[in-house]
Amino acid sequence: MRHKVAQRKLNKPTDQRMALLKNQVQGLFMHERLITTEARAKEVRSLAEKLITKAKEDTVANRRYVERYIQKPPMPSESKAKFEKRKANNPMAVRRNQSVKAFREAEHPEREILNKLFTDIAPRYRNRAKDAPGGNGGYTRIVKLAPRRGDAAPRAVLLLVE
Repeated sequence: MRHKVAQRKLNKPTDQRMALLKNQVQGLFMHERLITTEARAKEVRSLAEKLITKAKEDTVANRRYVERYIQKPPMPSESKAKFEKRKANNPMAVRRNQSVKAFREAEHPEREILNKLFTDIAPRYRNRAKDAPGGNGGYTRIVKLAPRRGDAAPRAVLLLVE
């Protein structure tokens, strides 16, 4: 019996499952739609709706809570002058790796996901009354698709409701 078992395991260890869900939530917020398997869509929906509910109220605490689930790529590396300034305060400071400089300075739309969630997505649902039906939740819709070719896994598209 599976009493009080809330989530699906998705045949993955916890760290891999959480990484998968975080990446899919990021994709959902970036593109406002996500095509995946039904089981994954149901799990992503649960996490995404909790994050949107938090983002409806723009506070520092809520931003920090949501930041735990929205992973950001590394920011551009520091200049020599900034490093020298940092080393003056901390003699043990080490210069950040320069081999990833091109990656760090490239355009990453993922850097804007958090801002988009708080300024574009969450305000759409802000005027819903909390005690009305769909006040907290109901921000997403799952539409079933044809089975995936190859393994016939049931697919679904997860959409943000307008």
